[in-house]
Amino acid sequence: MNRIGAMFLIALVLPVVAFAQAAISGEVRDASGAVLPGVTVEAASPALIEKVRSTVTDGTGQYAIENLRPGEYAVTFTLPGFSVVKREGVVLQGTFNARINADLRVGGLEETITVTGETPMVDLQSTTRQEVLDRRVLDILPSSGSRTALGVLIAGVDFRRQDVGGAGTAAPTGNMTAHGSYSEDAATTLNGISIASFGVGAATSVLSMNPMGVQEMQIDTGSNNAELHAGGVRTNYVLKEGGNAFHGVMFGAFANGALQSDNVTAEMRAAGIQTANSIKANWDINPGFGGPLMRDRIWFYFAARYNVNSEYAAGLYENKNLNNPNVWTFEPDTSRPVANEQRQPDAQLRVTWQATPRSKIGFTSYNTTYCFCPSSASLTTAREASAHADYPEQRLFAGDWTMPATSRLLFEMKGQYYGAQSNRSPADGLDPTMILVQEQATGMSYRAGNTYRYQFQDMGNIAGSTSYVTGAHSFKTGFNWKMGTLHFIDFDLQPVSYRFRNAIPNRITQRALGEWKATVDADLGLYVQDRWAFNDVTVNYGLRYDYFTFHYPEQHIGPAVLAPARDITFPRIDGWSLQDLSPRLGAVYDLGGRGKTALKASVNRYLLAMGPDVGFVQQANPSRNLVTQATRSWADANRNYVPDCNLRDPAGNGECGALSDRNFGTTVSNVTFDEEMLTGFGKRTYNWEVSAGVQHEFLPTLSADATYFRRWYGNHVVTDDLAVGPQDFDQFSITAPTDPRLPGGGGYAIQGLYDIKPEKFGVAAVPFVTLDRRYGKMKDQWDGVTASVNARPGGDVFLRAGVSTGRRLENICEIVAATGRGESPNYRYVWSTPSQLYCDREEPLQTQFKGFGSYTIRPIDVQISATYQSKPGALILATYTATNAQVRPSLGRDLAGGTQNVDVQLLSPGLFSRGDSGLGAGERGDRLHQVDVRVSKLLDVAGTSLRASVDIYNAFNSAAVLSHNYAFDNWLAPTEVLLGRFLKFSVQLDF
Repeated sequence: MNRIGAMFLIALVLPVVAFAQAAISGEVRDASGAVLPGVTVEAASPALIEKVRSTVTDGTGQYAIENLRPGEYAVTFTLPGFSVVKREGVVLQGTFNARINADLRVGGLEETITVTGETPMVDLQSTTRQEVLDRRVLDILPSSGSRTALGVLIAGVDFRRQDVGGAGTAAPTGNMTAHGSYSEDAATTLNGISIASFGVGAATSVLSMNPMGVQEMQIDTGSNNAELHAGGVRTNYVLKEGGNAFHGVMFGAFANGALQSDNVTAEMRAAGIQTANSIKANWDINPGFGGPLMRDRIWFYFAARYNVNSEYAAGLYENKNLNNPNVWTFEPDTSRPVANEQRQPDAQLRVTWQATPRSKIGFTSYNTTYCFCPSSASLTTAREASAHADYPEQRLFAGDWTMPATSRLLFEMKGQYYGAQSNRSPADGLDPTMILVQEQATGMSYRAGNTYRYQFQDMGNIAGSTSYVTGAHSFKTGFNWKMGTLHFIDFDLQPVSYRFRNAIPNRITQRALGEWKATVDADLGLYVQDRWAFNDVTVNYGLRYDYFTFHYPEQHIGPAVLAPARDITFPRIDGWSLQDLSPRLGAVYDLGGRGKTALKASVNRYLLAMGPDVGFVQQANPSRNLVTQATRSWADANRNYVPDCNLRDPAGNGECGALSDRNFGTTVSNVTFDEEMLTGFGKRTYNWEVSAGVQHEFLPTLSADATYFRRWYGNHVVTDDLAVGPQDFDQFSITAPTDPRLPGGGGYAIQGLYDIKPEKFGVAAVPFVTLDRRYGKMKDQWDGVTASVNARPGGDVFLRAGVSTGRRLENICEIVAATGRGESPNYRYVWSTPSQLYCDREEPLQTQFKGFGSYTIRPIDVQISATYQSKPGALILATYTATNAQVRPSLGRDLAGGTQNVDVQLLSPGLFSRGDSGLGAGERGDRLHQVDVRVSKLLDVAGTSLRASVDIYNAFNSAAVLSHNYAFDNWLAPTEVLLGRFLKFSVQLDF
């Protein structure tokens, strides 16, 4: 906390960066076409607490006014000897740079020529691909209002969960992806400063700002500038600030199971699922109010919310045998369906103070708690095996200061503190003596939970910049600096869990958990960038320097049930420093010089997020390096479901085989790091993004664009176990089962499988962490095209739609061959043997269609809006459990360590495998088509607007399967189905 306090002291004396906001720029000429320097240009809007921002054209006749809030502006051009020209109705959103040119004619200042027209639709200044969802769109569309539910409506954007009207219970932790990016590439910012959490991957935000307190949401999906390190989806919240008049809003929404249709098909029932995901309760109350505390000086806006979502899990019921120590099977009680439940209250305050004519100060407070209790119950996770994802404390405080010192020089300052606690705790009513069982045949976990966690974090964030803006140049230099501490406490109720196959025990997992801490001292970025406009070309160029350093405070790991002798204190350890340089380059060409067609291209280098629980920073933590979990085979000869052996003995004894790692429960850590990756520049995982496209305005209210993207990654982290190499495995093969659903009906040979030699089983691992280039080359590349159309023919109609298609290529073969292990960088498939199966993979083209729009029938003031999503279906895998009897003929022996079976993938995980003759490619289920519709009646009386709406989610009652069971004994049985069609009623009162 002291370090974070110091950051705020620094923030008081340093200028800091704001996320790029909208701008107005252009060129001023006289009637003869000659450029006019010295013209005063003013942009006025009620969205500005200072009312007016101004500048003067430079020697080339160009001007630029930057850092403008979203809203409608009037632009005035004044020069003695010429008539005043005023352009009204300029609407700004996001970071759009509206090009407003003016031609002045000789006349008096008392003569004003007013020009009206549509705001330009083509951005001639930037290559960033951005979608802006302003307050109008946020109010109109049928949606839960979350950043992910809205973001996935943009072509090319994906999220791991499918939202249907906010009726699901997906936690807000998670990132969107686009154009081949990883989720760790994403960034979520509040007024331009990161609100990512250290505790969920260093890039993920667990905060979802109050919907009625948001003015607009800016979502960047490509060609990001140098102000942040990441190159994935950037979501920036711009909050409401209030105004010189009091205004408020009251929103309420309601839905329940009685308003929902059944979408379970006969095919699903035949597969064993009798009920689909369905609503238990869904309601939302969200008021907001703001206005002046002091007119023209201090504005405020306050919003609060209470949101409840409860969803019955498809086909899941309570276990009749819950807490029965003598029964080891799961028996569903069909009278008691299981629901995942989410509750979230929050409160958000924004205060803006115009301290002086030039200085503006802002303060933001956001506090929330939420509980997903339970959070992950499904057909493969019984309620008692799920956990409560509880976030009892989430606190965000932010301050900012902006000062345009002159018409060309701009200073900004921001600081932020984020404190949080999050828990993963046992399900309600669980007897702590119960032991978890995972049934291989069905893939289901039941009887008890596995591991749990308490997590605490404190994070500070400041950033800084100075901008110098002329007409032709917009120069900016600045920094961002994040630091903080993360503390995990891992625990369980029982130190073991069991694996069964057809109710027969075959494996034990043993645990001796502990806690760990880590501190990021500096996640620092320094950057310089410029935008240079000349003739019909605008060039954006920048360079970013990133510096990351950390340490581990003193940590203590004490005894555990299965590690009674473990007791060690690790002294403070200072980590190493990582440094990188990343160029950013983009260019825009105004084809024809009329501002109607822009050719755009960019080349940018980005970095993957770093944090205390990410990659080798996590691996280097001495507390995390201890072996706290291991497995051993178990032959329960007397079927008493009690391991008749000494679990503290790493060697095989009694009914139990040897431990998979002999260092389990000890204070020994064998992890080492390649010195080459710890020094110098350019050692972090990076990615390059190349894009080229065109944007064209067909009409003042209709534009379209198309862009090609290529992204590739480098500096993949590889862990090589030096105690075991490729030579320490024996090869075998099996025959795939006969099944008409498999390629060719099954029955094909799966060759190139490996099992460790018996004498090497259980040897203590000696992990060596390095970069992929030491052993060869890892390839991860994505290529694709995204196109969209934007139509706004009038105030009563708008339409945005797009299509995106692309594919991924992966190759990890050289790494697996050299080390005997590996991990897919994107699909997270793990090779624990030297098998070359699926190591060279190519994805078929994955195409998605997205769109949203609205139309108002003015004679009756009825508004109809809709959203549409069409995307590839759920990934299909097939995990087949091969027994010793099937392995022995080829291997010439039983599996090592007394292992009774081995899981084999019958289909390539995620991508087509090249060179694996006869094997099935990674496949997907039927496409998902989701249509959501809102019908609203609009009433406007004496300045008060009422919107009474009926939403129809999943309007065509699609039964798209969102996930399947991978266990072959229960293969392709749906485990999650798109929520059936339901109605949701809402009312929004604006006053």
